[in-house]
Amino acid sequence: MPAASSSLIPAGLAQLAGSGPAAAGELPDLLDRLGHLPDPRCLRGRRHRLSYVLALAACAVLAGAKSLTAIRRVGRRCL
Repeated sequence: MPAASSSLIPAGLAQLAGSGPAAAGELPDLLDRLGHLPDPRCLRGRRHRLSYVLALAACAVLAGAKSLTAIRRVGRRCL
């Protein structure tokens, strides 16, 4: 039996899926949409807003990152 995934991606996608499509003429930006997601992380140790972390991860994946290490490298270059 495979190990259970600890990824929060499925939960986040489920919440975004329930938000419905954008209305005609409305162009919501990625940060605005991601900003509506609840942050499951503990308050202690947070450095960046969850919406920023997720947006950076999405951009990194679109740029070709295929692992968390690759996403981290993109993030380090951007900061």
